[in-house]
Amino acid sequence: MAAAPGDTAELQNDRGVFRAEYERELGQWLRRRLGWLCIAYAVFQILSTTALILTSTRSGPFARPSQPQVLTPIEIRADRAEKRADAGLPPKPGDARAIEVAKELEQRRAERERGAEAVVSTLDAFSEIAKGISREVRDVATESKSAREPGGGLAGAPAVGRMADRWWEETNAPVATAADAPASARSASARATSTPAPTANKEIAISKPADVGDQMGLRADGTAASATALGSALDAALATAGESESIDVPRIPWWIWAILTLPILGVVAWYGLAVRPRLYTRAELVTAASRMILTLGLLNFTFESALLLSNPDATVTPLLSIFFWHFTASMFLPWNWRESLRPIVPVFLCWVLLQAGLAATDGSWLQFLLTVAFAPLAFVPALLLCYVRLRWHQNRFKSGFVGRRFLQMRREFLQARAVHESLFPKPLDSGWMRFDFGYRPAADIGGDFIHVWIDERERFHLALIDVTGHGLASAMSVARIHGEIERLRDEYPEEGPAKILLRLNRYFHRLLARHTLFATGVLLMIDPHSGELRYASAGHPPVFIRTRERVVELPSTTLLLGAVDDSMFGEEEVTIKLEEGDTIVLFTDGAYDARSPRGERFGLDRLREIMQRPTAPPRWTQYLMRLVETFEAGMPEDDLLVAEIHFVSRRSISSVTGDDIPMPAQEYAGARA
Repeated sequence: MAAAPGDTAELQNDRGVFRAEYERELGQWLRRRLGWLCIAYAVFQILSTTALILTSTRSGPFARPSQPQVLTPIEIRADRAEKRADAGLPPKPGDARAIEVAKELEQRRAERERGAEAVVSTLDAFSEIAKGISREVRDVATESKSAREPGGGLAGAPAVGRMADRWWEETNAPVATAADAPASARSASARATSTPAPTANKEIAISKPADVGDQMGLRADGTAASATALGSALDAALATAGESESIDVPRIPWWIWAILTLPILGVVAWYGLAVRPRLYTRAELVTAASRMILTLGLLNFTFESALLLSNPDATVTPLLSIFFWHFTASMFLPWNWRESLRPIVPVFLCWVLLQAGLAATDGSWLQFLLTVAFAPLAFVPALLLCYVRLRWHQNRFKSGFVGRRFLQMRREFLQARAVHESLFPKPLDSGWMRFDFGYRPAADIGGDFIHVWIDERERFHLALIDVTGHGLASAMSVARIHGEIERLRDEYPEEGPAKILLRLNRYFHRLLARHTLFATGVLLMIDPHSGELRYASAGHPPVFIRTRERVVELPSTTLLLGAVDDSMFGEEEVTIKLEEGDTIVLFTDGAYDARSPRGERFGLDRLREIMQRPTAPPRWTQYLMRLVETFEAGMPEDDLLVAEIHFVSRRSISSVTGDDIPMPAQEYAGARA
């Protein structure tokens, strides 16, 4: 019996199966990627700590090179004054003040270098290492070039090489080396170092103005223009002396970096080795990954914020670190953009509060608003990465899922078809009657079903059921109906077709109708001794009895199975006497509901015309099924079942007349396996 197309519930169920399979696949993928992410974080932390330790030392190829120290005009004047004092010459006006200011400048420089907190980030450490490697490579290249070119010139180098060398020379050339400074300046600088400062090994560059005396407020004859002018010049030089200097500040000790990296490595090890093996579902893994990234982000943000608050000139950018945690996690973890933002938003809000505090101290609220407004754009690359990767994986999984599900369903359908067809009877030839049938499901499995048995009184019973729809759901219902018929047959062996059909309707109405499963059915019983046919039909297509003279059509006697309860179902039954040679042909609605490729129905009238043909085929089952299948042109829409019962002759039970003794009933129970 044909059914309506799949409803919304079936489609939603299919999507639910896909979603469940996809979530399971994502969970397995996330479990593996979370382990990889922990390894990546651990390796990065070890490398970054190593880089920070290498750049914390003052020696070696990765140490930041010392910048040349620039001597101010005051220090030059002080050097000259000391030289005149050593030579026994009379002092000039302002010499004492110049010496005093020069000593104060040197003392301030030493205090600044001792008290400065040099803070470097991981990015800065990697940059310093890259610069150190570049310097080493450049030195090796320079040595090899000197060995190749005797004069060390650039005449034989290509144009690009000469430009690169010239760029390096211009970029790294100091203003003036210590060799360019006069001896008096070098001695004055050495004498002015009253405290052990880390600038002892620095190169010194001397600023040589055109007229130092003019800068010091002196006339050409060496006399001061005025005491006020000289004091103002010295104070201004003292206030701005540090601005022209480039001081190499000391590094944080290496053991501090080693200690600070232990909490981060501990968090990564805890989630990678202890937490992850205990997680199985995708929701648990996403929660664990979010907690790990949130913990790492807060630890790193707390450390960088403390350094930034202690030294506003520190080379740390917490927003860049937040971007790093977000982007790295999105590269490894198969999660959507909402899940990726869950651990990052709290850290970002902490950064907003930090920026608000810094803006409150210096009053830069406009800069704060612009920074906070454009800062979320830093997370756009990671969000796009999450969307693209998840979309790509979903499409790839969908194609693979369809292929796997198809092969799995094919195997399951083949197994179900084997079980389903084992419920069908075998053709039967008992001497006084012959039974045969043909069955072709619309798909691999269908809802048409036939069941036959012979009771202890040698009566032949047949039950033909057509469940609504076709496919796996109808076939599963057939298995339940088969068991119910077997139960009724054993518990009520003497009841006729109408009584058994009534009990089947009760079963359908109570158990299957709630699932929108109904059925048409026909039950008949033939007595081999009297030739009596007892017949009852529940909404089934007509049954044809082809006699020698005419074709008898037996219509339905009651309603569809499961449509109404027992009080409205009825127990009507038809009784007919069969003659020798009569043929009973039964079929389901797939025979006359068949459609041609042009949409034309086979129709019940055409079946009536075929049944009324004078010449009967050898086997009605094969003949009708071949006609219907040819009409459909290989495109069936419903299950098709055709059965044939040929009544050969009556059996006699008289031992006086010499008739054959009835054979045991077991020989006729071919379908009762």
